[in-house]
Amino acid sequence: MPHQASVYEKIVSDVLAGRAPVYKDYAAEWRRRGHHREEFAVFAEYAGYAAKLVCAPDFEIGAAVRAARTAQISRHLIPEFLFTPAEKKTILRAEEKGRIKAGQVIAFSGCRRKVFGCDYSGLPDDTDAFVVFSGHPGAAGPAVFAWFNHFRRTGRAVKLIFLGLTDNQGNSDFTDSSLIYNVGSEQEMYRRYFKAMGVSHEIIDECVSVPYDISTEDNIARLAEIKNKIFGAREVKFVMFGYPVYQTRIATEFAWAFQKMEDEGNCFGVNFIMPSYRPSQNEYDRYFSYDNLNGIAADIIIGNCMAHPYRVKNQPRFDIGLGTYPEAYKRILPLSLVYSYPNVAAELAGTDIKTAAVLKILRAIQHRTYGYEHPQKTDRQISYNVMQTRRLLLERGLVSRELLRCGYRLPREEYLRRLASCR
Repeated sequence: MPHQASVYEKIVSDVLAGRAPVYKDYAAEWRRRGHHREEFAVFAEYAGYAAKLVCAPDFEIGAAVRAARTAQISRHLIPEFLFTPAEKKTILRAEEKGRIKAGQVIAFSGCRRKVFGCDYSGLPDDTDAFVVFSGHPGAAGPAVFAWFNHFRRTGRAVKLIFLGLTDNQGNSDFTDSSLIYNVGSEQEMYRRYFKAMGVSHEIIDECVSVPYDISTEDNIARLAEIKNKIFGAREVKFVMFGYPVYQTRIATEFAWAFQKMEDEGNCFGVNFIMPSYRPSQNEYDRYFSYDNLNGIAADIIIGNCMAHPYRVKNQPRFDIGLGTYPEAYKRILPLSLVYSYPNVAAELAGTDIKTAAVLKILRAIQHRTYGYEHPQKTDRQISYNVMQTRRLLLERGLVSRELLRCGYRLPREEYLRRLASCR
C-alpha cells in the first residue's frame, strides 16, 4: 500500500484478496484503537458483505450504499472506525488549515476578483447579504451573531440567503415534521433558526425560494439565480457562512464558477467574503455531528473539505496553492468517505479503488447504525445551540427579550425600529 494503512483498511484488503483476516496479525492496533477481540470477527463479517457488493458485476456505489443501509447483515452491530488521539489532532489541524483567517486575501491566477477573510464580528459595512448554507446545523449560530452585530455597528439589516435542499449522499433526514428545526430542508432549518432569534419574517423570507440544491455545484447555481433576481447586475458582497473548514473549498469553487458565469455573461459582480471564526478545539465542546471527532468530523474535514481543494487538475475550482496532499491525511481519508467517493481516496491517498469502495459502504452502515445525523438528535443539538445563541445576544445587548419572543411577527420596518432602540 502506498501509505501506512489502518487496521481497517488492511482487513478489507485481506477480504478482497480472498484471505481470512487473522486476529493475531492485527491485535495490537485493534486493541490500541479501543476495540475488543470479539468485534474483530464482526467487522470481518461486515467487510465480507460489503466486498460482495463491490465485486458484483452490476456494482454501482450509490446503489450499494443504499442497499447496505437497510440490509440485515449480522446480529451484531458494526464496529465503528475509532480514531487515535494522534489522528484526531491531524483532523483538527486539517480543519485549521481549511478555514480562512481574518485579513487573508486570496488572489487566484486567472480570477479578476479576490476573496477576503474578515473577522465575523467586523464584516464590511457595505455587505449586501449573508449566505447561510452547507448543511452544517451549526452554521446559523455565527451568522445570527454577525447579523445582529452588523446591525448594531452600521444600522443596516443585510439580506439573508439560505441555501440547500439536502445532501447528495442521502445522509440527512428532514422528513419528521414534528421536529422544531431539522425539518423540510437545509434552507428551512436555517430559516427556523433565524425565526427563533425573533428576526422579522419579512427579512427572513425576502430571498427564500424553493430549494433544489443538493451539492456545491447546485448551491452555486441557485445563488446565481437569487443574485440575478434580487440584486440584478450590480456589484455585491456576499458573506459565506458555512462551516470554517469548508471555506477553502468555497473560495476555490465559488470564485471559479462565478468567474466563469461572468465571462459567459450570466451573472456579474459577486465578491466573496469569508467570515473568520474558530471552532472549539476541545473535543467535548464539539457536539454537532459535523464537528464531532467521534462522529463524522473526519468525513467532513478530511474526506470532503480538505480533499477536493487538492484536486485541481481538470476540476471546477482554482488552485489555492495547498501543494502536495499531506501524508498524515492518507491514513484517515479512506475511513472518512461518508460524504465523499472512493475515487477521491484512490486519487489522493493511493487507496485501491475496491478497498475504498468497501470502506465507504462500511462507513455508511456505521453512519446509519450509530445515528450520527439522526434527525431527533440533530434537532436537540440545534435546540441547545439556539438557547446558547439567544443567551449570547442578550448578554451583548444586541436584542431585547421582547423581540426574541415576538419580533418574527413584526413587519420589517417596525422590527428594525425596535431593534435600533437596543443599540
